[in-house]
Amino acid sequence: MFTELGFYKEYYIDSKFIGTTNTNNDGRTIGWEGRKKETINEPIILNNKKKIKAGQVTTTIIYPLSGRIKK
Repeated sequence: MFTELGFYKEYYIDSKFIGTTNTNNDGRTIGWEGRKKETINEPIILNNKKKIKAGQVTTTIIYPLSGRIKK
């Protein structure tokens, strides 16, 4: 068993990977099955310093960060 260290959200625009942000899981399904189309309400600065403008339509997927083994 692993303990979860957190989650990250991947952002795609027109099927092109843009970047990631650290997030929490709000009850969404993890991975490809949990992808969701979202319209960005306010600008987001990603971990790689890229910026997504408000009003942009994106596809997001949530994945868990690597965890630690429980003893």
